[in-house]
Formats: sequence, C-alpha cells, structure tokens
Amino acid sequence: MKKLRSLTTIIVLAAAAFTISSCKKGENDPFLTFHSRDARLTQNWKLVSFNGTSVETLNGAETNVEYTYDGTNLYTTINGSTTSATYGFTMEVKANGEVFSSESLNDIDNGDPLSQSSKTSFWYWGDDDKNKTAVYMDLTGVFDGVLVYDIPRLAYNDMTLQVSYSDNYTMGDSATSLNLNYELNFEVILPQ
Repeated sequence: MKKLRSLTTIIVLAAAAFTISSCKKGENDPFLTFHSRDARLTQNWKLVSFNGTSVETLNGAETNVEYTYDGTNLYTTINGSTTSATYGFTMEVKANGEVFSSESLNDIDNGDPLSQSSKTSFWYWGDDDKNKTAVYMDLTGVFDGVLVYDIPRLAYNDMTLQVSYSDNYTMGDSATSLNLNYELNFEVILPQ
C-alpha cells in the first residue's frame, strides 16, 4: 500500500512538473513558471535597455542609425553623428488585446522636454497562437512602424523583445531597402 501511494505521488508530481514547465515557450524563458505566456505578457513594462541598428538605402543613398539606451540616456547615431537625451519608454499590455505605449525624450543637460508621444493600439500573438514566440504590437516613438517582435525571453518580471527585419521594395522610380536589428529589454513595473 505504501509503495502504491509513493508511486502515485511520484506520478502526480511528474505530471505537474511537466504541465508547469510546458508554459515555457521562448528559448530563454525560465525553466519553471506558474504563469502562462498570456499572464506573463499582460503587465506594465518599463524599457531598461535597448540596442539597435537601422540601415535604409534609398536610390543608393544610405542612412545608418544606431541606438543605445542604458536605462537613462538614449544615444542616437545617424551616419556618424551622435545625439543624446534622457529617455523613458513604458507600455501597458492588457489582456483584452490593447497596448498603451508612452515615450519621452528630454534634454540631457536641463531636462526640458524634446518630444513626447503615446499611443493606444493593439497586440496579438504573431504565430499560430500555440507557440506564442512572436507578438504583433503597434507601439509609439522609436518603435513606430515596427510591428513584429520575437520574444526569446518572457519571465514574469522581465522580457526581451527582438526585431530582425529586412525588406527591399520599389515605389515608382525609387528603390528602397531597409534592415532593422533591435534588442529591447524590459522589466515589469510593480504596483505601488
């Protein structure tokens, strides 16, 4: 009887561990999580670091933009010329499919506002809604126009989004190519 009870306990624990670890979808997700990917994503997030490049070629003229955000300052280098500003980006991802994003850039010396933007838009899982390793989000500011983000890490308190995008197209007589590579790291904003 004791052996049967022990065996039953082991089987139940193994099944529970398998079910709980099956919530992991991203390559860098935590091994063990008690929250679904929906629950982990639908929170308030603050951008804590960002590195990215954007290379656009229009009729042979190339514009190269590099971004580096260290959690306080955003450094933007356009064709070798660098500017900096204090920066903040937050987003609230809601379970009903809405996402509210807000961005602010302020003068690095005196704190005067340079630009502010916000947007209420949409989000949804970008792949078959089973794997949930990519998400469509229409965000504001620097990320306006980028719609698909891969999610290699989604924990309950931090998340990494990546963009790797390349496109070539012609409009009229203009030939254009665009290459984007971004990595965004977020931390959850804990309720006060």
